[in-house]
Amino acid sequence: MSGTGDDLRLWVGRRSPTKQTAPNKLDHLVAGGQPFGLGLFDNLLKECAEEASLPRELAAQARPVGIVSYVTEHEGGVRNDVLFCYDLELPEDFIPVNRDGEIASFELWPIARVAERLAETEDFKFNVALVIIDFLMRHGLIDPARPDYVELASGLRYRAGEG
Repeated sequence: MSGTGDDLRLWVGRRSPTKQTAPNKLDHLVAGGQPFGLGLFDNLLKECAEEASLPRELAAQARPVGIVSYVTEHEGGVRNDVLFCYDLELPEDFIPVNRDGEIASFELWPIARVAERLAETEDFKFNVALVIIDFLMRHGLIDPARPDYVELASGLRYRAGEG
């Protein structure tokens, strides 16, 4: 994330065409699974280094802002997923470099372009779209007067036993 208000911009990654899951889809600057035995903060630092070459000192400034949770079918079963969301304002001169081969390229997009692409296409990986919707709501870029606002907000938090 860079800038504020109408000048707000997000780094958008394009997933590698060789990724098994969602090849060529649009993605976050940094994301990754939570390995067993590694704490959330340590995993955040690891993923920031691997996925975007973020220095540890900068990655450590990421602020936890909540979760997005959902249920999905996975390998013949059902899986409950919880995504821990962080915001991180980046210096204007920062340029991400992927080190683990999962992202083919990065582009810095104005927030309006991100929101438009999200609303009009299915170009983003599905769970990335959920995190971006959460971001847009938290930053007041999806208006609470919108007729489906409550439905959107509710859809970002799955609770076991519902559905």
